[in-house]
Amino acid sequence: MKSYYLILGITILSGLSSCNHSGTTPDVSDIKVHLQIERFDQDLFALDSTKVPEELPSLIQKFPNFTPLFIRQIMNLQSAADTPAVVYAEMRKFLAQNQVLKDSVFQKFSNLDGIQKELENDFRYVKYYYPDSSIPKIITYIGNFGYREMFTNDGLGISLDFYMGNTFSYYQIPEVLEVFPAYLSRKFSPEYLPVNTMNALIDDYYPPDDDNDTASTTLLEQIIDRGKRLYLLNKFLPTTADTLKLGYTGTQYEWCKANEGQIWNFLLQQNVLYNHDPEIIKNYMSDAPTTQNMPTSAPGNIGSFVGWQIIRKYIARKGDMGPQKLMAVPPKELFNDAQYNPK
Repeated sequence: MKSYYLILGITILSGLSSCNHSGTTPDVSDIKVHLQIERFDQDLFALDSTKVPEELPSLIQKFPNFTPLFIRQIMNLQSAADTPAVVYAEMRKFLAQNQVLKDSVFQKFSNLDGIQKELENDFRYVKYYYPDSSIPKIITYIGNFGYREMFTNDGLGISLDFYMGNTFSYYQIPEVLEVFPAYLSRKFSPEYLPVNTMNALIDDYYPPDDDNDTASTTLLEQIIDRGKRLYLLNKFLPTTADTLKLGYTGTQYEWCKANEGQIWNFLLQQNVLYNHDPEIIKNYMSDAPTTQNMPTSAPGNIGSFVGWQIIRKYIARKGDMGPQKLMAVPPKELFNDAQYNPK
């Protein structure tokens, strides 16, 4: 596991559908998993704001990797000029400014037993396919809508303020809406927490290519890479709705299924599959209300749907070789063997 990485990172200062399509769901009931969850959020807000210099060291001792990362990334203190006095002052400010948010999060997530039970079951599938893998400790925090997940040597940090439900009043604040418009905040609900947790784990197992955001990869390569990740996500969450895995509404997903052939023909006609232009790739691979130049019913990130269908076609032709082997298949080989051409 890498020392840390961050997901969904911009800091702000003040319908379900069908499930597993990849064969029989394995029996994991005999796999023992104990997931440890630690409440950094509770420990942080338990600090006496008048005694931050005296009490902060105990927090660092308990979370030696996570606390410095929180200070650097969430509180945005990364300069060599940030002296201890500056850190203490900013910590007091952070605690004061986020009291109302803290109260809301603590009320909604006063008990994490249900989340722990659900994640433990999800990690049983992880251990089934990757028996030598270790289960990361889960560290919950409140990041004021900064990074949604943070991986450190202490464990996987999960920002609970991203899971308050899409009607949560804070998501309607203009400053928040500028960064997270409604098409994104509709997914800020507890049912997405297991999906995002498993996606973070997949990115840890298979770090995204550093070149994926440059002109060195094609749209088709990124489509296939996303399809592989959805295939693996489906292995880890076999009973979770496909809509949650894709982040689509039920209507969007049904539209994609009904128009799969037209979607593929559109990509062929636009001659974009082998395009390296990051802006063109972004149009098909990023969250958005819709995909430009397609009907308004077409969701953003439509490339993920196409990628998953290519993987399903590949498995239908070649058989399911299992995650570790499939993830290693080169994109060109996989695409050629899939013979994907929906009508």
